[in-house]
Formats: sequence, structure tokens, C-alpha cells
Amino acid sequence: MHNLSRLFCCLAMLAFPVSHAAVLDPESPSQVVLEEIAAALDAQGLDVAFNLNVADVARGTPERPRVGVLADIPALLLPLSPELALWEEAFLATEVGAVAFLRGQSSAGQVDDYDSFYAAWLSAPLEQRYLLSYASADHGSAEQVAQVLAQSHRVFHVQPLGSPQQSLNSAVPVQEFGGRLYATVGQRWVLDSEAARELRSELPEFLLIGESLRRNSDSVLDPESRAQRRLAAAEPAVFLKESLGDEFEASTIPEIIVPGGIALGENAVLLGVRELQFSDAGLTVVDGADVSRVLPPEAVDIWKAAFDFAARSGEIGSDAIVDIDERGRVKISTALEDTDLGFDMVHIDTEPFNYVTRLDVRKSVIVDSRVEFLSAGARIDFKSEYEVRFLQSDRMRIARTQAAIVYRYQSENDTVMHIDSWGPDAFKLEGRTDFDALGASTQRVARYAAWIALFRAVHAQELEFSHGRYEFLKLEKAGRSTPSRM
Repeated sequence: MHNLSRLFCCLAMLAFPVSHAAVLDPESPSQVVLEEIAAALDAQGLDVAFNLNVADVARGTPERPRVGVLADIPALLLPLSPELALWEEAFLATEVGAVAFLRGQSSAGQVDDYDSFYAAWLSAPLEQRYLLSYASADHGSAEQVAQVLAQSHRVFHVQPLGSPQQSLNSAVPVQEFGGRLYATVGQRWVLDSEAARELRSELPEFLLIGESLRRNSDSVLDPESRAQRRLAAAEPAVFLKESLGDEFEASTIPEIIVPGGIALGENAVLLGVRELQFSDAGLTVVDGADVSRVLPPEAVDIWKAAFDFAARSGEIGSDAIVDIDERGRVKISTALEDTDLGFDMVHIDTEPFNYVTRLDVRKSVIVDSRVEFLSAGARIDFKSEYEVRFLQSDRMRIARTQAAIVYRYQSENDTVMHIDSWGPDAFKLEGRTDFDALGASTQRVARYAAWIALFRAVHAQELEFSHGRYEFLKLEKAGRSTPSRM
């Protein structure tokens, strides 16, 4: 009877397989594609983890390789230039490879050449693009993953450099195969194994393997770490420009931390625009009807610096670009250090008091108030509004705008116009201020505000940016050295 019960038990297990048998953390929020391939990978000797940083998964040495997602690399978190450089460096050192796949697109059993796959990759929605990075020693396991994925998805396996690639007949150099996919991936996976944990790399995919979530947190990163504190100390005072108030709403920032300087935080108004593209040192936008329009020209290093600042601003929740204290010491966003855009900003920050001398104020700050891109035939232009504000503290030591001068810039004819003044002391400006000269000396802020606002839309996923993104991330932004003192 005992043997008969065991037989029925075995038959029941065969008829009704245990769900999530190969998922190491079934209690974590499910990852649909990982869930779909878990059983097939289990049969190949691999596990799956929805969150590789869950304590029970992260601790100890993996008994079997596992495919999964890292807590601090969620979906649609696109790599930036430093991460791309680290990935390509590891690839060139033959340390890593990658398995890329397009979810839901079948290759019908055919082997893709790289150019065809990459074209399909760029045309697919971002959320359908997946890339699994792995240590070269796990090449065999990665090939098993590729075979499983190929049953339902379109796959391209980027072999570690030095291994035979699927196709060498490509316009793209082999050393860029993985980098181009990595730069434009929507979901980044990693193959966690003993070899992956031994890989000495600063690449997030490998740096974060084996790290457990901090208590009461969905992250392994410590915002109070020494490295983070050192980075924050290099920034101007962290604040969002909205907290400075406006003509109708009072500031909430204590005077003691008010940044004199420049703070740009507007999001671009982009009516009907769905995509940004970069090619031949120019930027183009594409609307919903697939009509392309060229943006006004700019030096590519300015664009790259604006792109990096928009990303940095989102990371730390600050719009502050530059601050010069009463001793002339300069602090600038780390994203703009030693760039021509940053150098320009430092100079512009010194301009307002050259034209306004009759106000009893201690600080000036330049902020943007609106950035709008407008279609015009074959091109798209923009207009930016910005304010030059003069601040003083009140009895509660809260920053108060005594006077503000409002300007509007139009890229179509490269002109800036004084359109308004406000504040309790605005009347003191009349007849004593050269509004045109102040506008001319600060108008470059309006252009920079437009580019930063445009790239904020990219980082917020309001604007697709895949075509030319790889080439854009590789741009050099270095320029004139930022002065330490003015």
C-alpha cells in the first residue's frame, strides 16, 4: 500500500508539474519572460531569479548559473556613456558576451545576420528589447539560454570577442556589436554565476551581483555611502527651481542655502513629436506621421553636456547648474565640469550685476520658465523664456525675489526680447537698467535651457531616442576647464 501511494504521488507530479520550480524567488514581483522560460532553463541546468538581489538569492555562491534582473537596473533604465564605456571595455578585454533578443519576434529558425537584427532592434519598441550580459567563462550556459529564447523570440548572440560571430559580413565593426545593442536596450539581464561574481568590473551588471537589498529598501545602494557623499559635496546646493517660487507663489528655500547662479529645470513642450534621432552631427525629430524635421544646429559637445546634465539632474533631484559664492568660489554640476557649456554658464552667472546696480540684494539667479518646440516646414524651432531674478532674505531668512526680469528667446531668428518685469522692487529697474544688454549677455542660457529640456524628455521616456543614440553616447564633451574661482 505504501509503494502504491508513492506511485500515485509520482504520477501526480508528472501530470501537474510544480509551478515556478526553477524560480529562486517566486515571492518577488514576476518578470513575465523569465517566468515563461524558467522550466526550459531548469531542464538545461539553469535557474531564474526575478530579483537577483533578494537576500536568499544574493548570498552564497550559486550552485547553478541563474538568469535574472538586478534591483537597481529596472526596465527602461537606459545605459549612459560611463556604463557603455565599461561594457565595451570588458568586451574588448574578452571578459563578457551578450545574448540579445526581441520579445515576441520569431526568427523562424533562421540565423540572423547582425545588420538585419540591429535594424529590427532599433525599429522595435524599447520594452521589447532585452539583453543578457554574461562573463565569458559562462559562454556555454549563455548559448543554452539563447537556444531556449530562440523558440519564441528573435535572438542574436554576441559571442565574446575572439569567438566566432554569427556574421562578420557587417557594416558595423565586430567590437561594436554588443555596445550598440547595450546602448539601446530596454531590459538588462545578467547571468549570475561563480565566474560572474569573480569578474572584476565596475559595470553595474557585475558590480551589483551578490549584493543583498538593504533593510526596508528595494535597492542595494546606500545613498549615505562615502562615495555618494563625496559626489554630492562636489555639486552646487541641491534644489529644484520651483521651490524658489514665482510672481504669485513665495519661495520656500531658506536664504542660507539659496544658490546664486543658474538653475534650469523645465521639461520641453513637444506637440506631436515622438522620436529624436542623431546623425551627421545633427538632431532630427520625428512626429506621429513619420515626418522628420531638423533641429537648429549646435556644437555636438554642447548637446552631449546638456544630455549628461539632464540625466544627472534627474538622478539627484536638482536643477542647480552653477553657484558662485561671496568669495568667488565656483561650484558646478559634475556633469558640466570642464565643458564649454559649463564654462559659459560660469561666465553668464557673473553678468546680472553688471547691468543691475540699484537693488538692495545679495544674490542673482537665472531660471527657465518655459521651453516650447514649434514645427516650421522642414525644420523645428524653439522659443525659451527665462528670468533673471534678484534675491534677498526676509525676516525669516527665506529667499525672496525683489525683482525679476523676464526674457523670451526665439531660435528662428536668434533674438532675445525683454517681455516683462515683476517683484516689489521691479519699478527700480526702469530707467536704470540696460535690458537689451543684459538679455544679450545671458541669451545663451535660453539655448542651453532648450537642449536640457529636450533631453529631459528623452530621459523621462517621453521621447524615444534609439537611432543614433550609440554614436551620441560616444561623443566627447570635454572643453575649457572650469575655473575654481572668479
